[in-house]
Amino acid sequence: EPVAAEPVPAPEPEPVAEAPAPVEAPAEPDVDDDELMTGVEKVYSTAEAAEFFGKSNQWLYWGLRNNIFVDVNGNPIEPHRIGKGKRRRFTLPIIREIALACYRRGNLKEDELKAILRKILLAEHGEGAFDAE
Repeated sequence: EPVAAEPVPAPEPEPVAEAPAPVEAPAEPDVDDDELMTGVEKVYSTAEAAEFFGKSNQWLYWGLRNNIFVDVNGNPIEPHRIGKGKRRRFTLPIIREIALACYRRGNLKEDELKAILRKILLAEHGEGAFDAE
């Protein structure tokens, strides 16, 4: 006598994972740009460095190429070179040394040197560093 087959239960569907809750980006801290750059030595292109002197980047190239900018020992002041093209990058101490070299040579008057040194101080410490409180 034939045996009746038991009905096979339908397979249960795979459980579907719930969609993850959207992750909120953390709130940006209230920090100004000067604070973010603390400890980072800023570098300047040739054109940006020339702006400290109110001169063209060609003037800066000329001075570097002809060893016009020398330190107190007579050694040429050289900016850092980076990348494949060996682009010049100037730091504030290098810009300051170039200004002092120009002053020693007589290319800058004392008031012109002071104006350049003020620009360097502002670049070092930020616009708000010298505000009266």
